[in-house]
Amino acid sequence: MTASRGTSNHPVGEVRHGQLITTYGPGAMVDLPDRSVVVGGLNLWHYSRDDDSCFIDEQRLIAKLRGLLNVGTLLLKRPPSEDDTFAQKFRSNSGIRAPQFPLWFVAQPRQEPFPPFVDDAGKRYRTRPLIHKDRLVDDSYPWRPAGGKVQKLDVVPVRFVQCCANGHLSDIDWDRFAHGGARSRCQEDLWLDEAGAGNDFNEIYVRCPQCNKRQALASTKGDSGGSLLGPCRGHRPWLGNFSDEAGECTDRNTGKPRYNRLLVRSASNAYFPEMVGAISIPAAEDPLRQHLMSHLSFFEKIEDEGDLKAALKFMPEKVAAALRDRDGAEVMVALSAVRGSSKDPRIEKQPPLKQQEIQALYAPAGALGSADSTSTFHAEIVPLADKPAWFSERFDRVLKVHRLREVMALIGFTRLEPIVKGVNGDPLDQLDIGAKRADINNKELDWVPAIENFGEGLFLGVSESALKTWHQGDGVVQHSSKHRDACKLWNRDHGLKANEFDWPGEAYLMLHSLAHLLITTAALECGYGASAIKERIYSFPGQGHGILLYTSGSGSEGTLGGLVSLADRIEQLVAAALERGLLCSNDPFCSMHQPENDLEKRYSHGAACHGCLLIAETSCEQRNQFLDRAFVVPTLDVTDAAFFPDRLP
Repeated sequence: MTASRGTSNHPVGEVRHGQLITTYGPGAMVDLPDRSVVVGGLNLWHYSRDDDSCFIDEQRLIAKLRGLLNVGTLLLKRPPSEDDTFAQKFRSNSGIRAPQFPLWFVAQPRQEPFPPFVDDAGKRYRTRPLIHKDRLVDDSYPWRPAGGKVQKLDVVPVRFVQCCANGHLSDIDWDRFAHGGARSRCQEDLWLDEAGAGNDFNEIYVRCPQCNKRQALASTKGDSGGSLLGPCRGHRPWLGNFSDEAGECTDRNTGKPRYNRLLVRSASNAYFPEMVGAISIPAAEDPLRQHLMSHLSFFEKIEDEGDLKAALKFMPEKVAAALRDRDGAEVMVALSAVRGSSKDPRIEKQPPLKQQEIQALYAPAGALGSADSTSTFHAEIVPLADKPAWFSERFDRVLKVHRLREVMALIGFTRLEPIVKGVNGDPLDQLDIGAKRADINNKELDWVPAIENFGEGLFLGVSESALKTWHQGDGVVQHSSKHRDACKLWNRDHGLKANEFDWPGEAYLMLHSLAHLLITTAALECGYGASAIKERIYSFPGQGHGILLYTSGSGSEGTLGGLVSLADRIEQLVAAALERGLLCSNDPFCSMHQPENDLEKRYSHGAACHGCLLIAETSCEQRNQFLDRAFVVPTLDVTDAAFFPDRLP
């Protein structure tokens, strides 16, 4: 859908609610049919007044986010919606504002292309003028060729911008770049010259026809690239009027200025959303909490019992009636819990979200939720008495998860490098790997965008005793030592101390690799695409180990029953997954990869490639890191480190 570039109430694009958390959150660049925009920060998200339906209640997640973000109170809100629960409009005066970015364009004729540019070596280049938005008229560029009439040239946003490791984003100063990092007095338009397929930076030049200066995009690589692009000025166009920071952008460790780096708008490293998610676990119903959540807008300014008593006199009867007979202190405690406030006595330092979930998944049958349609979690234990010995010796619990609820919250984003996550799912912000979480609001966060998805899945619990026996094997110890050495090299390459980032352990790699094999195998039978099945890996010694495969969505796709049906023949699914992992189409090269190989620099991978273990990153909780099928089944190169035998009885 298109609209004029002026201020308008007409939508200029739309995405699903889930995409505003996972793909197109604040700070992400979005290509539209006739322009490019950057999704606005939370200060540009506008909700209708008294819209209490936007709040999401997930106490465990709120408590975790409060600790991660170091804030006093926090709320979870669904993205604003105009027409329905699936489509989200980008609007100028309501919904989400999306500032136009970049402001530089490439112009092209509507009919015949410009004559090619030929360099001194006789090489021919396709060429087009580079134009700033200020020089456009009626969304096109008026062009007067020598001795001809004025023509209107169509324009498209330039695909090259610049950013820094702190997440800042800005247009390239093309005039400065074309003249080797120096200012010039040239008045003619700059030209973009491209040869080949247009993907090789060595064959893309920016040219000034007035002084004949010419600069290749490849020159932005290496030490000289920073001087050509200049120091970062801290621009944040997604925050609108709050787009600039005071002074230059600096490295938080050295205090030295950060220099810009070239970025392709559509590149995979242009935006890494930082999300924290939780699976809702069974909890006792709290009618008071539910009532407060349903009418939260009436309690925004209430800070103590006195405020509450005064406010009840002016609230609608349906809101006040449920609270008049309640103790004021009890209401304030519940209100603090809803807000995620530090005043809530139940919010203390809690164990990791995933650790709480594995404890719930191992709970007795009576504590696995209700089959009632209002319940957000319902699981059923699958008997293991009739399963083969190889299976029951290694797995001690299988669950049919008939219903689950997943809440995902967006707390920021990075560019160039993603934030590393630990085994427990928490972002390891203390690791300075060169990328810093960028702000998604112009002030301290008191709410973050979140979505809730509903779906189904299956859970495989792994026997603690079987893992202990496996850990002690000589082959496992020897192969694990390679990964530990590789982790030290990863720390070295990221400027960290040798053991600053700790390797997740062979149990996590085994579970993670098995989960990927199961996802690929299950997708052939359950009716869901492989990219629709997600994983959640639990590896907590003494607490529990397991794999939760699930699918969830805001629509009906999360409740088709395909994954649940596989639990009745789970041993067949696991056997088929193990057979798939025995031989990769890229063997013997895949199985021969050594994680500590300093030339390949794939320090988080053992025997893992696109032919066997790598799957869609939307399905993987670790962006396809920490994988090695040698810990699952024997490979051509490593035969004695597997948790499963090469031949099942």
